[in-house]
Amino acid sequence: MTLAQKSQEKKTVRLKDELGWLIKSARYTGRPEDRLGKVPYRAGVKLCLERARLMTQAYKETDGEPLILRRGKALAKILDNMTVYIEPWELIVGNFASSPWSITHYPELFGRWLDRLIDTQYKDILPDEKDREELHEIHKYWKNYAMQGKERNLVPAAVRPYWFWENQGVFHWFNGARAGGPDYEKIFKVGLKGIIEEAKEELKKIDLDPEFYRNAREYLGKKRFLEAAIISLEAGCRFGKRYAEKARQLVGEEANEDRRKELEGIAEACDWVPENPPRTFYEALQCYWLLHTAAKEIESQVNGCGERFDQIFYPFYKKDKEAGKITRQEAQGLIEHIWLKFNENQILAPPGFFAGGASAPTTRLLTIGGITNDGQDASNELTDIIIDAVKSMQLVLPQIAFRFHKGTPQRLIYKVMELLRVGAGHIAFYNDEMLIPYFLNLGISADVAREYGIEGCMRWGFPGKPIGHRILGGMFAMPRCLELALYQGVDKKTGKQIGPRTPDPLTFTSVEDVLQAYLEQARFFMDKLVTIYNMADVLDEETTPQPFLSALQDGCIQAGRDNRKYKIFPKTILQPVGHITVANSLAAMKKLVFDDKKVSMAELLDALKSNWEGKEELRQMFLNEPPKFGNDDDYVDLIARDVVQQSTQALESFKNLYGGHFICDGTGGSSYYAYSGLTGATPDGRKDRGLFNDGTISPTIGTDAKGPTAVLKSVEKVGHLQSFNHLFNQKFMPQFMEKEYEEIFAAYMRAWCEMGIHHIQFNVLDKEILHDAQEDPDQYPFLAVRVAGFCAYFIDLSKEIQNQIIARTEQAFV
Repeated sequence: MTLAQKSQEKKTVRLKDELGWLIKSARYTGRPEDRLGKVPYRAGVKLCLERARLMTQAYKETDGEPLILRRGKALAKILDNMTVYIEPWELIVGNFASSPWSITHYPELFGRWLDRLIDTQYKDILPDEKDREELHEIHKYWKNYAMQGKERNLVPAAVRPYWFWENQGVFHWFNGARAGGPDYEKIFKVGLKGIIEEAKEELKKIDLDPEFYRNAREYLGKKRFLEAAIISLEAGCRFGKRYAEKARQLVGEEANEDRRKELEGIAEACDWVPENPPRTFYEALQCYWLLHTAAKEIESQVNGCGERFDQIFYPFYKKDKEAGKITRQEAQGLIEHIWLKFNENQILAPPGFFAGGASAPTTRLLTIGGITNDGQDASNELTDIIIDAVKSMQLVLPQIAFRFHKGTPQRLIYKVMELLRVGAGHIAFYNDEMLIPYFLNLGISADVAREYGIEGCMRWGFPGKPIGHRILGGMFAMPRCLELALYQGVDKKTGKQIGPRTPDPLTFTSVEDVLQAYLEQARFFMDKLVTIYNMADVLDEETTPQPFLSALQDGCIQAGRDNRKYKIFPKTILQPVGHITVANSLAAMKKLVFDDKKVSMAELLDALKSNWEGKEELRQMFLNEPPKFGNDDDYVDLIARDVVQQSTQALESFKNLYGGHFICDGTGGSSYYAYSGLTGATPDGRKDRGLFNDGTISPTIGTDAKGPTAVLKSVEKVGHLQSFNHLFNQKFMPQFMEKEYEEIFAAYMRAWCEMGIHHIQFNVLDKEILHDAQEDPDQYPFLAVRVAGFCAYFIDLSKEIQNQIIARTEQAFV
């Protein structure tokens, strides 16, 4: 393609502002305090029924056929019949709904909550009564098929009451695909045509092997998977050609010569990709977006990305630049168009998903930096271009996972500081020196481990490898386990025995006794969660295979199995939050109850049961006298180490559906906000429903008083190889990202790396700007902040989370 001669006139930054209504579509509107009971989408956002309608038609037409074939044919029907469009500004094309301001629906995954709300709270996104009637009819068809909620009536009676979050307040989960991504490096070599040929060769092979086809179960399973893969892959080829046809149609209607050339370039590219391997940087980006859209937005709702973006696209950029076909500026403009497309795709979710009022795009992270497979620094010119694109656009998507290692170039650290300096909360740092050994300890080979990417929030994966799981969760509120340990498993609000009857806290003689009771509560509730979680995993495996995405992942075609059944590693994650709230609470009890004996256990329990009412002096004692995590004080830091490591051991002792163990993960996002709501007062001075520490390993707000390095030293002590659960926020004033602090900040990051700390992320914003944004949100539509494992527009957050971000300790280099 002759790269968009007008691309620099129509700068993507200006497009972002002009199309703000589009990019900010699936977000809360108005002031945070005015949102109660309103649909969590902006005015003008509509629910597109095309996918739901076509999926339902396909299932009715294939009734009685094997499920994997029904799924392949359903995707083909959708890709062949859905609306495709090309907007006047687009250089990269591919859509998942019928218009840019629409969201789509997955009735095979969920429908019950939407069927209730579409006539009330969600009515504005489907205002036409006939459309709502059609949706109700669609939901009737899927009533007995849709996956979400099926496990509720299938789990044993003893576990069923714990299915309801409101009944226990310890754990929760959402259904949501976590299936990894396509193997783009392979696709960029052979195209879909090459993968189709590979599947056809496998079909021939199994038909010629008597030893294999005599095993009818294995033979039929593999044959049906391969046939479904071929059906869906061929539809993927046609999907690209539909955009080529659309572009040629628009060429005939276009008066502007420059735009005609752009449309001709789109037609040429989409005629070629994704069927064939891309030949240019532009075609590689176009191929990527079409496959991402088909595999992760249309076939099913699949969260996360994980691709090492600077690695897979650099060879195309380098080749085109050396041939004089592209400039650095043009490459950045094309990447920024991809950024716009990421923000166009947003999700349909229940109100409870929008914890704290955060934006509702599907979480997408792209990975940059890190090391190559031979251990060298992997950064290249495209790494810099990606950072510049993020800085230029300042959109919440995609978010960037920066892989840091001991050989990360100094100039690249300075480059990242330029991004942090503008207040962009879009980038988070992951430590190769900790993560690669962690993966090796899990038994993952070195060549795979070195290629890791971060998919969503904090979730790790390996690009192109089948490793994913289905369930989003379970979120696990660790301070709730401590609360129940202090009440012997009794819910103080209802008086019901919901946890095990652990020993009477009046008999405790040390903080170790408290810790053991807490762990017993955690194990009890984890047992219930595992039962529900594994049941939901089985149901998902049975109901929503993904032949298209599976065919694009390494090994699935050779194995002849869907990625829900074939995995290189049986990864199933948990998302526990609030460990530091627990650690500070135990340290306070150790100091004031067991060591100094200034307060009796009975006096403390009485204060907690009454939510510290009439006990403010006592509360201040627990808030201020004991050491707090984040100040390099072994008194509390070693308690935090025990809490984190022993909690991890307790939760990870349970096995998942695939014979592996559950893995604790820092992908709690803003769940610390949502899941603190059912937890009562804790001994660190926190009141009923008060927020836990943010992230998973960050100090409690305002308690880290001895500088940023002291915080690093505290965080280091928890032992990151022993307990992978470390989402770590810090906040700096903007002046500490200026040039005079470059060497200091680079040294700080290298110290973080050498300490073996898993992760770190920053907010670099003046407190006054945040206050101004609260008062006049319309003036700050794109002010992005780091919440926990994700980035959000500040004005979309609840007032409580906004205030917490403002209150985070402003670290300084002194």
